[in-house]
Amino acid sequence: MGYKLIALDIDGTIRSNERPISARTSRAVNMASQAGAVITLATGRMFQSALAATADLKITSPIVSYQGAHIADAITGKVLWHRPLTPEMSVEALDALSTWEREVLAYHDDQVYVNMLTPWVEAYAERNQGWVHVVPDLNALAAKKPTRLVAAGDEDDIHALHLQLKAALDSQLSIIRSLPHFCEILHPDSGKQKALAWLCRHLGIRQDETVAFGNAYDDVEMLRWVGLGVGVRGAVPEVLGVADRIASPMEEDGPAEVMEDLLRRGLVG
Repeated sequence: MGYKLIALDIDGTIRSNERPISARTSRAVNMASQAGAVITLATGRMFQSALAATADLKITSPIVSYQGAHIADAITGKVLWHRPLTPEMSVEALDALSTWEREVLAYHDDQVYVNMLTPWVEAYAERNQGWVHVVPDLNALAAKKPTRLVAAGDEDDIHALHLQLKAALDSQLSIIRSLPHFCEILHPDSGKQKALAWLCRHLGIRQDETVAFGNAYDDVEMLRWVGLGVGVRGAVPEVLGVADRIASPMEEDGPAEVMEDLLRRGLVG
């Protein structure tokens, strides 16, 4: 049996702000593609941000972005699958965040809308190529069906907020602590694993023919779902606990090393 789909988380898995995608990773991805595997991204980034961050990989397959709430064609940008928040969900979530005194971000159509201008927002805007707009009232965006809402803050505060929102909203919405300083609110039908399941049906690929690489809280269910879940060393404990295989850290090209091993053993394509 060969693995026919390889899904790559981006940040902390194959690159970071300080370390771009390595030549070894690019070669391994190219070899896997030539062997017949579909290479996709499974990231919390916005669609265009994901493409910009992985331009060296020359990915041509549909990619999963926004924590699995969005799938679009990497070449044409055509949206193939999308699970945005409904207006009612958005209002309910914003009401739950009404006492949050830090940044709240709403994502819509590859643009970010935020409730206040802070040094953190300015830095976030610079990293995201200026796709950030400060608006006085995020409730005005509810009717537009934002893809997600994100509360940003200190690690301890976000941990507490995550627990609070899960207790209040988890039956109606998906509440994800994607990073130590991010708590995300999404449609309950979203998630990297659900997006990959849709993509596999779309491409005619079986669940056991999939591999995924990840490192963060939002990767846990994806690694649990795929045929081979690979966590990178240094990942959050939850990832290491569910991974079928632990790769060397990103800084040592761990994901590339695993892909090279699978290729040598004839397990790709």
